[in-house]
Amino acid sequence: MLLPGEAIIGPEGGTLVLDLGPQPGASLTVPPGAVAAPTRFRIQAEPTSDLVSLFPVYRFEPASLRPALPLRIAVPIGKTLFEDLGGEGLACFRRDRQGAPWALLGDSQLDTAQGLVSAATTELGEVVAWNGGLHRLFTQLPTLVDPATPVATENLGGIAITIAGGSDAAVIGRGSLQSFWSSGADENLLIVHGLIGSPLDFLGPDDLVAGLGPQWKNVVLLAYPSASGVASNANWLYDEIQARREPGWGCSVVGHSLGGLVARYLLERSAVDPARPGFVAGDEPLGGAVRNLLLLGVPSAGSDLGSALVATILPRIPAPEQFRLQAAIDLSFRPDAVTMSLNANYVDNPTRYHVLYGDLGAQSDGVVTVASALALPLFGPETATAFATGHVELHAQAAQNGVLARVQQLLSLP
Repeated sequence: MLLPGEAIIGPEGGTLVLDLGPQPGASLTVPPGAVAAPTRFRIQAEPTSDLVSLFPVYRFEPASLRPALPLRIAVPIGKTLFEDLGGEGLACFRRDRQGAPWALLGDSQLDTAQGLVSAATTELGEVVAWNGGLHRLFTQLPTLVDPATPVATENLGGIAITIAGGSDAAVIGRGSLQSFWSSGADENLLIVHGLIGSPLDFLGPDDLVAGLGPQWKNVVLLAYPSASGVASNANWLYDEIQARREPGWGCSVVGHSLGGLVARYLLERSAVDPARPGFVAGDEPLGGAVRNLLLLGVPSAGSDLGSALVATILPRIPAPEQFRLQAAIDLSFRPDAVTMSLNANYVDNPTRYHVLYGDLGAQSDGVVTVASALALPLFGPETATAFATGHVELHAQAAQNGVLARVQQLLSLP
């Protein structure tokens, strides 16, 4: 007996369409010769997806099938938010199961009239219509990118992402992770990007990373899903460091925007946060291992951007799922924002903090106000330096605006 969303398709080929659910229209087309025998295919909306439910995930089965020819799948667009975002850069993303990494399916095509995105694939599983910005926000797995191994990348509508199945490759950073874990603070530099960010944002010829790279044995960049917020990403990084570092390990950290808050939490709270997956009573803070923390355009007292996200986007996400956009709260002026807690409980630690902030003439770098950038106390040799530059340009144009020279000076201090 066939259930809704099921069909038996044989060597002659055929098409299965799912007509059920709030956003029907997912389909699977099996070309002639793709399967050697009658095969039961199934499409179902995935109710237990770990994505925000505004973006429907569909499961195509059998996931173990390896057809002789590519199949064609199509999934509906999550219209609630894509009506604002448009169809730019939409593609099909696939994974084996919930929790597994997503991969990009090639030959994605957008049907605006039908509200569908389709792609060719030789593997079934979970599929969602997605774009580069949403991948950076929600599905970019937390990873310390190994500079010794080129990573697959793709440009979707002008947004570059690291993703399995990407058609290009990039070398990100300098040295290797193997060397990073066994080297000291005078040899290791760790870079943490901001909201909707990626290590790929730091590849420009005038970028801070390009200018600093030759001076360091290892320059390693963190990728993380910024929507999930400060604490979860800082705690992942703390556990990763604790699990992999060898005796004598150390580094300096550069955090841009939200990435600076992730770095602050890593140093100030992660060791004692019982919500951290690897938490053990008595875990020590990393202040003794991290020599310098450079905070580039970091909203240490919130930002208008965060408040705008809380006012406009967060209410459109079902209340039980709003934790998936925790970054909006973290960047806001709400009393439960992580910045409020970090500042209220700030205690000086062995890491030297250096604030580098932009001021375009209106006490703001265009995203973060000067007051927010300076909202944490600095002690002893710690510093704050202003630059007449914008928020992104603090790192992207560092070779031209003086940021690189200042960072080089700060990192060379004994």
